[in-house]
Amino acid sequence: MTICPACRSVSTAKLFEVTADEASRHFLNPRQEPVRFRKLTSYLSDLWGSNMCDIRRCTDCGFGFADPFVAGGIEFYNLAWAHPSYPAMRWEYARTIEELADLRTDGKTVMDVGAGFGFFLDRVKNKFFKPSDIFAVDYNETSQSVLSSKGFTTFSGDVRGDSFDRLEESFDFICLFQVFEHMDNVDDVFTRLKFLLKPHGSVFIAVPNENRTYYMESHGSLIDMPPNHIGRWTKQAFDAICRRHGLQLTKCEREPFNLLGFLKQDIVNSYLRKGEEPGSLSEFVRALPRSKAQRIAQALTALAISPSRLPAWAYAVSNASTLGGNALWARIDKVSSPTDATETSSQAAINGQEQFQESA
Repeated sequence: MTICPACRSVSTAKLFEVTADEASRHFLNPRQEPVRFRKLTSYLSDLWGSNMCDIRRCTDCGFGFADPFVAGGIEFYNLAWAHPSYPAMRWEYARTIEELADLRTDGKTVMDVGAGFGFFLDRVKNKFFKPSDIFAVDYNETSQSVLSSKGFTTFSGDVRGDSFDRLEESFDFICLFQVFEHMDNVDDVFTRLKFLLKPHGSVFIAVPNENRTYYMESHGSLIDMPPNHIGRWTKQAFDAICRRHGLQLTKCEREPFNLLGFLKQDIVNSYLRKGEEPGSLSEFVRALPRSKAQRIAQALTALAISPSRLPAWAYAVSNASTLGGNALWARIDKVSSPTDATETSSQAAINGQEQFQESA
């Protein structure tokens, strides 16, 4: 019997399974990096306790999850990505900044978990928060160095770790952008978030939009591969775990659909998926030495695949209103009593700010 990590329901169904070899091909090209590929395949087999990992979905809250529900550790990320990179701007950054503009931030504290190189924090520094009131968490040593150089108080490791035990009710705002889907033991995460938040504090979370994930997987594009992403969150799943921990899910919104951005991403992702197939042209091109010639070859190969994507694109456009963009964003509030929760919800409704969107 498999229990849903989000709502604790026992009603879950297997969607498909992946092997350690398939997962390794998602992250590395075995022609290009054979030694790291073998190490990663062995690591995944040990992590899962077998050569296989299932992807399941809860029939009650819609939460999708890897089974076994275990996150990849630092060794996994060092093998899968030798040189991490972070986008300078995301939709969820803009959405959170819009939200902060309507809140009192003078003298408030903010912590960004999985801060990367601090691109979000750069946008709120001095506008909403003093640098001395900004805290950043990241396990990557290069990221920690960059964050510290920007004047942010920087932590390494996991927020669930002992080093955060002394920080009860220290933060007015906590951000987790494209981080929570990587994490296991999600009840421990929410226990810690509630512990770290000041009364009436807020958490801003962004995760991959599960509708986009299922579109990709059912239309020949990339799999949202474990153990990188192990949770596929929905509004209902967020609501369930919030209620279990006495927190208030105040808002939950999907990134709007953008046709041009979608097409660019789909061309790249479908090429990458082809590149995971042993013996394919895409796999051969991806294994070429990194150079300008390889980049040109990759672009030409991706464009050659594009006409085969037309049926998938037609589906996406006809379902744009439910498909949305890449992110699902949520605001979660810490309320001190049921009365506060009711008042918060009522005021949000009055202001027209509660924008829950049902999953398609």
